[in-house]
Amino acid sequence: MALTESAELKACGANIERRKQQRLVKFLTALHSDFEGLKGSILHLSPLPSIDSVVSELLAEKIHLQSYSEKNSFCFKSFYTRSTL
Repeated sequence: MALTESAELKACGANIERRKQQRLVKFLTALHSDFEGLKGSILHLSPLPSIDSVVSELLAEKIHLQSYSEKNSFCFKSFYTRSTL
């Protein structure tokens, strides 16, 4: 028994990898516009990262966007209450 991969198995592996990349691109293009910058950065990477690392980056970006939104909301409320006093 040979310990190397056959040509068919190598072709199958390449096909699986191509399909993973296609699914990742499809996933990224369906993202909300809030993630446009991160999406563009990821799509320009070569090779494309794994879906696991992309999801981790998206979760980190979501937390960042939420904290930024909460900070701006607090500043606006603080300004509004001071200006009405």
